[in-house]
Amino acid sequence: GRAAGSGQGRPGRGCEEPASEWREDLRIFHKCVLVVVMERLQLPPGAWVLDWGAGCGHKLAWAAQLFDIDGLGIDLVEESIDWARQHSMGQFCSLDGRYVEWLPDDAFDAVMSYA
Repeated sequence: GRAAGSGQGRPGRGCEEPASEWREDLRIFHKCVLVVVMERLQLPPGAWVLDWGAGCGHKLAWAAQLFDIDGLGIDLVEESIDWARQHSMGQFCSLDGRYVEWLPDDAFDAVMSYA
């Protein structure tokens, strides 16, 4: 799978660089998509969202800042999750997103994925 910073041979270690996750700075587009989706969903403040493929945690941070949303971000790249835990908002877990059967069906108000 694709890892943050993989173009430089540094998986997950480029979260602080705007272009590291997608090889070019797509933050403005990702933020726009997030805003449109959140406005469409009209989740209440405090809603619990699963960010599947959270990467560096930017999307959960924006959701928290702009819409008072909380959530859990999961990603396979442990280094990206470590960075998200230190610099983002929400809770983050490094795991293979194919195996989430341990999560209760009604645990989240919504699921998002840019993966």
